[in-house]
Amino acid sequence: MADREEELPDIEKDLDFATLAIAHRVLARDRLEAAERVVAKEIEAGKPRRPVEDVLLEQGILKSEQVWAVYKAKERLLRDARARGQRIGGYEIMGKLGEGGLGVVYRARQLSMGRIVALKVLHERWVTDDEFRKRFLVEARLVGRLSHPNLIQVIDVGRYRSTLYFSMEFVDGEPVDATLDRDGRMDVPTAVSIAIQVASALEYLHQRRIVHRDVKPGNIMVTKSGIAKLGDFGFVKSSLESVLSTEGEVLGTPDYISPESARGEKNLDFRSDLYSLGASLYHMLAGAPPFGGSVSDVMDQHIKTEPKPISTVIRDLPPGMTAVIERLMQKRPEDRYQDFRSLLGDLDDLRRELKAPPPVTGLPSESVAGVLRDRQAGEKHQESQMRRDIKQLKTWLSVVGAALALALAALAYLILGRGG
Repeated sequence: MADREEELPDIEKDLDFATLAIAHRVLARDRLEAAERVVAKEIEAGKPRRPVEDVLLEQGILKSEQVWAVYKAKERLLRDARARGQRIGGYEIMGKLGEGGLGVVYRARQLSMGRIVALKVLHERWVTDDEFRKRFLVEARLVGRLSHPNLIQVIDVGRYRSTLYFSMEFVDGEPVDATLDRDGRMDVPTAVSIAIQVASALEYLHQRRIVHRDVKPGNIMVTKSGIAKLGDFGFVKSSLESVLSTEGEVLGTPDYISPESARGEKNLDFRSDLYSLGASLYHMLAGAPPFGGSVSDVMDQHIKTEPKPISTVIRDLPPGMTAVIERLMQKRPEDRYQDFRSLLGDLDDLRRELKAPPPVTGLPSESVAGVLRDRQAGEKHQESQMRRDIKQLKTWLSVVGAALALALAALAYLILGRGG
């Protein structure tokens, strides 16, 4: 560790304000050089050296928010640099991937297997909190028992000194919210593909009496090959966690929270996750969540206010997509989809209408496969029924034709007989 401490001053020197500001395209090099000349002249005049960012602020070249953003970037990079190379259990930290309510997620190398994983470590501030320790372990144990191509797979659970951690498969891709931040609105076929995969994962959870409670774009990872994986089970509701959930406790992310969850209701079911999926779909397609404002305002709107119809936000949105989102986001759970088979059926109909290929998954999900099997069986049944109907029609026409021929022959005989 001594060698690492000696390296830190060099790292900090490399991460000076000017370098980071230029690297993040907050500042042009010529503006920086002009500000540095001002600082140099002040020093020549006997004035104390002041940070170049003070000059940039004074001249109006940078705003205070931009300076703050560069400071935060430096703080984050320094923290990652200090963490890099540290070991937790049998894992070597390689960098930070993200941070949630319960823990920090690092990119790490599992030394025993030589593979890259995502390592989630409980926040230091929660280490002595029994409730959060229990919640963290619930997440690890619960997710460790799950296996589905659209869920992030847990590999290992452990404790290192006072640190609780669990490792997960490393997903080579990015969360949906990062894609939205970079590219804006998502095209409809991509959003439908993600929705089908997440719905399949949610059905798998529902079959095991698990409610995720935090479905959102930030918790959906999409691989480079297009496989969507739902992760972050920090707020899951299951039989394992009954002692930790109490009436009035609000869990979930405000932008996507269901009305019943925003009210703090205890007995949530899969329909709460469906609402959050609908709100996430709304964000994917509209480029912004259904409601805006403060946390309390957003939660109150989820309970009382209808979102602006997405069809007015995107004019050329297929009617089927509008219908799915509106049904998912109904205020009353009983007005939403009551089973996954119906939802997946509607989404797959929409996919076919868009002539989009089936979602790419590691394995065909049982939900989507079931829907397709049912549809194929239905089509075969309809085809068989049609063939039977045609056969019956042909038989009926033959009988009618024969009867008509006999009738015409009898009529001809009578006419000819009388004529004779």
